[in-house]
Amino acid sequence: MARTEVYTCDICKQSKSKDDLAKITVRSEGIRIKGVGYNGITIDICPDCLKKKGFVVEEKLTKEEQELDEKQNKATLEDKIYEIREDMGVVFEE
Repeated sequence: MARTEVYTCDICKQSKSKDDLAKITVRSEGIRIKGVGYNGITIDICPDCLKKKGFVVEEKLTKEEQELDEKQNKATLEDKIYEIREDMGVVFEE
């Protein structure tokens, strides 16, 4: 029997191929997040949603451009992580 696996972007809910999804793992210390275990939660996110959140997805040719993109993506992730969690319906409790 053949088995079909469907990969879905957690943000836009569209089906994508396995290679078209980035995986972001989020772990939390100090606050409890419902439904998130000790290993955290993995977010599958497609390139289109990454771009909408402000991430740089296309590869650059020079090392300097790549380093700038890496810095920008790190800052974007730090800035947008709560928004990404909210998009997935993550609830915070005190």
